[in-house]
This record gives sequence, structure tokens and C-alpha cells, in this order.
Amino acid sequence: MWTGYFEKVKSYAKDKGYRFVSIARFNRFWKGDEYKKLAPPPEIIKIEDKELYTKLYYERVLDKLNPKDVYEELGENAVLLCYEKYEDCKNGKTFCHRHIVAEWLQKELGIEVKELEC
Repeated sequence: MWTGYFEKVKSYAKDKGYRFVSIARFNRFWKGDEYKKLAPPPEIIKIEDKELYTKLYYERVLDKLNPKDVYEELGENAVLLCYEKYEDCKNGKTFCHRHIVAEWLQKELGIEVKELEC
């Protein structure tokens, strides 16, 4: 399993058998698979404080899900997609719930979930 962002989908290798899955609340241009169970609730989307956002995301989303079920429903070849550019996340400009999900799955299941490279 990997993470990635919408803007890069066209540049990811298509021959690897990836399943690209949006975990965003919405994307009017996305026509692929969606997994709304991991989408952030509307009331926390605009929160810029990472600690508060993470706390609320756990309380309102992750704490209500079974990580094993999520992994099995998505599949090991899933790439969890949302908006934030990896470079912006890496440089501390922004943060993204896909990385919170990745850390949660890694912690709970002992699997590796990394950002997909082009």
C-alpha cells in the first residue's frame, strides 16, 4: 500500500497493478475508486493546526474503523490519494490526512505505507 496525490496520478507507473483510490472528501475531476470511510469530515477540513486536526481525525474517523478491515477492503496494491503535494508535506508547508492514515496502518498492522514515487 502507498500514498500519493491526484496531481501525480498520470505520472505514476501504470504497469505496476496499482489501484488508485481517492480518500478525499470530494474531487469533481476524479472518476476512479473512492473510499469515503477515510475522508475527513467537513467540520475539520479547514483546520490548520496539525495536532488538533490529527486528534479530531482519529476521534471522528480512525477510532471508528478497524485497520485490518480497511486494509483488506482497499487491498495491498492501493494508492491512497488526496490533494496535498508530497513536497509541501515533506517541507512542512502543509500536512495531509493520507499520511495520518499511513501512520495509523503502519502502527496498527505493522505494514509499510510509503509515498509512491514516479
